[in-house]
Amino acid sequence: MSGLVAAGLVSAVPDEPWYVVVATLGPLVAAFGAIGALIVGILTVRQRTGADSRAQWWARVQWAVDLSFSPDESKRAVGFDALALLASSPLAGPDDDAFLAGLSLDVLDAAAERGAGDDADFVPADDLTPVRPSTARPMVPVSRSEVAAARLRVVTDRGRGRATPAWIARLAQTG
Repeated sequence: MSGLVAAGLVSAVPDEPWYVVVATLGPLVAAFGAIGALIVGILTVRQRTGADSRAQWWARVQWAVDLSFSPDESKRAVGFDALALLASSPLAGPDDDAFLAGLSLDVLDAAAERGAGDDADFVPADDLTPVRPSTARPMVPVSRSEVAAARLRVVTDRGRGRATPAWIARLAQTG
């Protein structure tokens, strides 16, 4: 026992009242409580900030989706371009990428039905420059929204770790 007294682990006065010990430990307990409250507060602020950022991201996605279904070609192209930017955000998860990729399916299927594929070259539909004669590959005119939808597909496939079909990657690079 004398070794414990010398080390300061046990009080040398055996009759010290319990409330003196509690009063001595009170500030230490309060400090631990304050540190715990600070940690909980920081985590709450981080969680709230993340949730707010995600809600704002989703509002932008809804705006861009509305544009991508517009009958106006230029608005549709802006919508798909905005969706491609939003898909590259760290706020977009794999499920979001799958959803956004699905928005491009109809547009890319329409291009495929017109002959877009691995053996086709793409030319902007609104380009007034003459098309070079070629027997190597068929030329498929594509709209700005089809090119933007292909860009969206490339970004979402990258986000999901999937390979993009070669013709869609080439379409995405069309000027």
